[in-house]
Amino acid sequence: MIQILLKSINSEDNIDSDALDIEDGDTFTIPEGFVGELMLEEDETIEVHPIINGEDMFLQMGYSVEDGDELKEGSYELKGNVIKKFFIEMRERLQKWAKETVVAYHQIASRKDVNKAYYTQSDLSLLSEEPELMIVGINPSSDGSYTGQCENKNWSYLYNNNLDENHLLKGNYCKEEGKPSSWDNHRKWGYWNRLKKCLSNTYLKDIIDNDSKIIITNASFFNTKKANEILKEKKELLVETIPYTLKLIKEAKPKHLIFWGGKKCFDCLEGLKKPTEIDFKFKQICGNIYVGELNKKLCIGIPHPTYKTKEELDLVASVLPYFVNVSNYDAIDIDLIKKACAKQIKAYEERNKNGVRHHINEAKIAEQINKKINLSRYEQSGKTNRYKLNGNYGITITSQDKGYIGIRHIEYDKIGYENTQNQDVLSLRESLKNRGYNISGKPWIAHKKFSLFGDNDDCIVKGILDEITELKKLNVFQ
Repeated sequence: MIQILLKSINSEDNIDSDALDIEDGDTFTIPEGFVGELMLEEDETIEVHPIINGEDMFLQMGYSVEDGDELKEGSYELKGNVIKKFFIEMRERLQKWAKETVVAYHQIASRKDVNKAYYTQSDLSLLSEEPELMIVGINPSSDGSYTGQCENKNWSYLYNNNLDENHLLKGNYCKEEGKPSSWDNHRKWGYWNRLKKCLSNTYLKDIIDNDSKIIITNASFFNTKKANEILKEKKELLVETIPYTLKLIKEAKPKHLIFWGGKKCFDCLEGLKKPTEIDFKFKQICGNIYVGELNKKLCIGIPHPTYKTKEELDLVASVLPYFVNVSNYDAIDIDLIKKACAKQIKAYEERNKNGVRHHINEAKIAEQINKKINLSRYEQSGKTNRYKLNGNYGITITSQDKGYIGIRHIEYDKIGYENTQNQDVLSLRESLKNRGYNISGKPWIAHKKFSLFGDNDDCIVKGILDEITELKKLNVFQ
């Protein structure tokens, strides 16, 4: 017989004042959020044998424990002088999760008042072990229907079949035949380099490009044109679906957990505590950077990097290292972080106080772009010039409305794109949104203000010309 004392990871409180008595042949569980402290005789040691898919992996992964050592959460069995720890491999856990998730999502998506496409983002089928990093946004934003998704051949030829667990695990795999999927192109997304900037002072900057060590997903997999639709107008969808994202966090067991949206996302989680019975608390670090504890798991809330200024990205990059080596919510020293990051906080606050953008000359910017652009112009009218990206799509450069670039078909349909269900347009919209474009507005597939490309005329001209070069690399424009 051995004795085990269950201890909370995040406090000094024990789950019970009495130790558990474990007899030979007994099975026992260390619950999530706790460790089991072994109470053994002096000089007594016990071997821990990992059991994976029924196979004893002691030679590869086993170890010995003695009095005072701790067992982590999991399922165990005592056999003589051996403790067996049972593992379910990551892929098996995710397959089981995906099977349960698609059943629930299909039932919700099939309702006439819903009928929204759904998917995760990164390719979960590539994971073979617990990921280093999991990033959770609010929801996808391409606004397609579930019936359209099942009918669209670009979704791996579902041919009117329901989305199944294998397709769900593949993430955002929508693609044209013979071309990379949307997720395969994620390193070309505009926000990806900004994300890497946020992680630049941590070891995660090298991890982020390894698809087998990361998860990029959303609180709800249902897509809507704007996040507020699922945060406010259709909040019941978030209440119904976020439990499956929380289950993904539990099954994947990421080392680090980041939520995009800062306070907006954490306020959302706070508001879901009662209807979903989640355990959540959070506090502000500085700016729009927050730290939280979700079901005993430390998490960080940062602004989505898409539209952020250099100063805000620098601030996030300076703060994140203080979370990498900490797992205890109560151990976060806010005053220490503020003192260490005082320079970045000051720059961020001054930028906000003085205005996000400096004065720019939109007419001069448009003139310089029109001189240097290497595309065929097909229309000119006053302050506006339109160029061909390929035979179907064009890009508009205009100094009107403080200057912007816009993407739409060359043969523009006057009805516009506001309520389009065209799958190619929806897929392109999502790609462009990931590059920082605004996807709302009737006359455009997507558009982007001059001021989002830099702080001065020269930077903006270079930024837009570089953007056109990158756009031409996208499959849809080739």
